[in-house]
Amino acid sequence: MTTLSKRERVMRTMRFEETDRVPLYDILQNDAIIAHFAGRVPDYENGAQTTAIAAGRALDMTRMVSGPQRPGRVLQPDGFVLEVERWTHWIVERPFRGLSGLVPWVEDRIIEANAQRFGSSEAEALRAHIETQWAAFVEGDPDGGPAVLVIESGVGLTEMYHAAGMDLFIELMLERPELTEEWLEARTAQELRRVAATADPHWIPVVLTYDDIAFKTAPLFAPEWLRRVWVPRLKRLTEAWHARDTHCLFHSDGNLWLVLDDLVAAGIDGLNPLEVTAGMDVRSVRDKYPGLVLTGGIDASQLLCHGTPDEVRAACRDAIAATQGRGYFMGSSTELHWGTRLENAVAMFDSAGKP
Repeated sequence: MTTLSKRERVMRTMRFEETDRVPLYDILQNDAIIAHFAGRVPDYENGAQTTAIAAGRALDMTRMVSGPQRPGRVLQPDGFVLEVERWTHWIVERPFRGLSGLVPWVEDRIIEANAQRFGSSEAEALRAHIETQWAAFVEGDPDGGPAVLVIESGVGLTEMYHAAGMDLFIELMLERPELTEEWLEARTAQELRRVAATADPHWIPVVLTYDDIAFKTAPLFAPEWLRRVWVPRLKRLTEAWHARDTHCLFHSDGNLWLVLDDLVAAGIDGLNPLEVTAGMDVRSVRDKYPGLVLTGGIDASQLLCHGTPDEVRAACRDAIAATQGRGYFMGSSTELHWGTRLENAVAMFDSAGKP
């Protein structure tokens, strides 16, 4: 087979067709890996462009293309205070206290979400963003064409419990279930309006629908609640993207086995990122769900951080054998983060047959 462009390789993989090699999908958040491929360490001024150049040289598909952040504590306009490190951040203060403070804050967020509309200006801004990324990808690899940039499209649950904090969010679910569902519906409907305004398979051939709904051993929420409240909204979102000829990968970390049937019934085309240490290995998922496109599955918590290149190559060979090289994007089980060893990342890339 002749050498394919990155987009051709990605789209053939989404259709379970033969490709010239296994495509690579990942997120770059590691100074050494980015510098290895871009030829320079990402700085605070041009870090996103540097990361994009590296992704263009290393990957066929990516998302969350960003640069490092200046460390420090940041007060946001919405009242949240973040603790920022070079490649990550987390909430340290919220603009409310307890359930009595959360409820009116949520009510205001519902009003805001229901009021938001999307039009041609949002579509043009998104396309301009994608074009900028494509240009940097091509700068990294003029011959392969731009890597496919995956746009994220969430049902809304992750942002809800992240903003509230999990303990307080669970209290809201128990004490005010109707408000919790109203909030989720407002966020889902808001995202559906964004899809209607911006979806176009030329710009967004693959989308990442998502919510982080699981931890290492089981779902974060009762499967019965997910089936009743959350899964139908995922289905609506998936159908909206499919109606616009876009493939839907679904993202959640953690152990998804108790709800995988429900995710498949909701219409997802593929699964990401296959967190190996949570029991989501490539071979087991492919055996039970042969029609799912799989992305990831090379352990980023232990193997890519502490293993040897030979051990990484062995894991990659097993993943390729388990999928017979069809419908599989090789990549880490989360992202190539700051703890990943450069030589292990290179071993994974080489295992995909990348020259």
